Amino acid sequence: MNKYTTQSEATRILAAQQTHSDLHPGHGVITMPTHADIAKRAYDIYVKNGCKQGQCKQNWQQAEHELRTGDRRP
Repeated sequence: MNKYTTQSEATRILAAQQTHSDLHPGHGVITMPTHADIAKRAYDIYVKNGCKQGQCKQNWQQAEHELRTGDRRP
């Protein structure tokens, strides 16, 4: 929708979006974590694991996985 969309077009668009949401719950826009999100989570993992050196690649990969899947390790 934009500023040139008429009221009836806007109503149809919103109805279509709502119908799609009803038919496909949970299948909306997929948001990807940003570089900053991953860096922050990787740092949190680093601190949680006792600031061990040499684990940056593993921490980064774990952070990416957690943020993409929502699966946080205990």
